Amino acid sequence: MIYYFYDPQGQFISLTFERSRFLPNAKHVLVWAFADEEEQEIVLTCHRKRGWEVPGGKVEPGEKPEEAAHRELFEETGVKAGKLEWIGQYVIDSGSGEEQAVKNIYVGKVVKWEQIPTGFETLERGVFPVSLSRFAPGMSPFIQDNIFPLCQAYLAERRG
Repeated sequence: MIYYFYDPQGQFISLTFERSRFLPNAKHVLVWAFADEEEQEIVLTCHRKRGWEVPGGKVEPGEKPEEAAHRELFEETGVKAGKLEWIGQYVIDSGSGEEQAVKNIYVGKVVKWEQIPTGFETLERGVFPVSLSRFAPGMSPFIQDNIFPLCQAYLAERRG
């Protein structure tokens, strides 16, 4: 199944959790890092300008998306995760003729907590319930689109 919708900025989004539909050219990553064994809490990062959001970012030249996911998670939260699982992917089409942004979604469990590295745009990290409302005070505009609740639903279904 593929979900289609427009985000708050008017960009067209397609999201899937079906591995057979994943594209190989992701240049961005998003990481759901569970802070607990029961997978009831996730680690979010507080961006200087945008507020609380799921850690993620760009894949650097020569880097594999999974490597970028581990790096971005650490840079933005000071957290190290064990094995990351690629669970989904979404494509953003701005409609402006620019190249589409392909983002891999990973999930993993925290195995080590360290200090947040300095020199990045992160103010702090926090642990939030997976059931968090995307419209809670202080949430980033990037968490207020349909990606967040669709990931919540997918992960809840996976847990059974």
